[in-house]
Amino acid sequence: MQKAVVILLSVVVFAGLAGATANDSSSAAGSERYLVVLKGTQDANGFAASGTSTAVKAAVSAAGGTIANDLSRQIGVVVAESSVGTFAGALSASPLVEAVGADKRFKGLPDAGPEQTADPLEAPQWDMMQIRTPQAHDVQAGSRVVDVGILDSGIDGRHPDFFVDTTGTNVDCSRGRNSVTFLPTGPGVGTPDPCTDNQFHGTHVAGTVGAQANGIGIVGVAPNVTLVPVKVCDASGFCYASAVVDGITYAGDQKLDVINMSFFVDDNEFQQSTEFKCSDDPVQRSFRQAVERAIQYARGQGVTPIAALGNSDEDLSHPETGNECEVVPAETQGVIGVSSLGRRSEKAGYSNYGSGPNDVSAPGGNGTTGDCTRTVLSTFPAGAYGCIQGTSMASPHAAGVAALIVSQFGTLGSDGDVKLSPTKVESYLQSTTIDIGLPGYDECFGNGRIDALRAVRDDTSRAVDASAPACPEYQE
Repeated sequence: MQKAVVILLSVVVFAGLAGATANDSSSAAGSERYLVVLKGTQDANGFAASGTSTAVKAAVSAAGGTIANDLSRQIGVVVAESSVGTFAGALSASPLVEAVGADKRFKGLPDAGPEQTADPLEAPQWDMMQIRTPQAHDVQAGSRVVDVGILDSGIDGRHPDFFVDTTGTNVDCSRGRNSVTFLPTGPGVGTPDPCTDNQFHGTHVAGTVGAQANGIGIVGVAPNVTLVPVKVCDASGFCYASAVVDGITYAGDQKLDVINMSFFVDDNEFQQSTEFKCSDDPVQRSFRQAVERAIQYARGQGVTPIAALGNSDEDLSHPETGNECEVVPAETQGVIGVSSLGRRSEKAGYSNYGSGPNDVSAPGGNGTTGDCTRTVLSTFPAGAYGCIQGTSMASPHAAGVAALIVSQFGTLGSDGDVKLSPTKVESYLQSTTIDIGLPGYDECFGNGRIDALRAVRDDTSRAVDASAPACPEYQE
């Protein structure tokens, strides 16, 4: 029971977020939404093995559907809608189509009521001390031309901790994206404004990455970078897999430097969510393929993708569901997967782990929601603050350090954009960690605990924290 309670409090903030498309037009009554993965390799006309975009549209139309979001040029995926029961089967028979998956929605676990601190300045940010961000800021606190995409529930762009008197907010609402299509009859759908948080999750994540050093509240890992809100989940927790694909693709279109993804992709059963997506299920396979293409497109545009590993205390290298199943996007090729640590650098009891998927570890909390001495303090909507935990909280610490790396070592191009390849960002991040647990890489901590100071100095000398508890002490 105690273990179940800890995991429940963690999953509330991880929430298995996903989403829908960026178009604000509502779906037709009774229609279903589908992810359609096209065959072939990318050329000037998209991914269709034969024919053009016109042929794809014709095939969707012939099967009884319409295209709601055309991502064929970038990643060879279209989002289609149809009220015809035979649509998926008919479209699957097209030589243009690799896979079709019905994009259902689910509701995440209810909010456990995270407590808010009356005066956040009294609560120490143990998480920032653990990865030495104050010392790193003496070297590099981030650059405004470095963009971090927060793929989440939106950001409260009016929170005072994102403002500095003379330079305004570091949340770029003008480039924000709403990847959620709001249904007119859906409960608690929220607002399409990316700078209005549909919940609290996105604002908390954003504060960890980039709350400004302005004498108010907290200071994020990279306080001087620009935050771009990409909304992929609505107010009531209903999310669509197609939003994840749209949001990642948009990050590539915008050439954002880093994206944080504290979610796992939605399941294909109505009002249900399973953490793993299995390749032997044709619908879930289409989700995986679409996300894989979006990630590769984004990386090709210079985006470094970072994601939370999940909160099921599962060995992802040997999951109970079998090796054909993965947490998406954390296990998608090209994504940096982050596990969660407690205050003593112990593996958090809820955190997923595993050889291969676990790239680095970062502070995410290992206590009770509202206890700021053991969970992570960050911004909440409406000028508030809250202390919560999860791999959702660990991932933005890594994203913040990645943003510091781009700020320190990136090259400013003639187009005003900072350039540092995702491969190099990964190398800086992973080679400058502090070794904890077993010597070298291990399943619980990956390449080690991230360290902001070592990262901005490119200090790759071996460093060991012998005081950190060993992995076996925290596994059952």
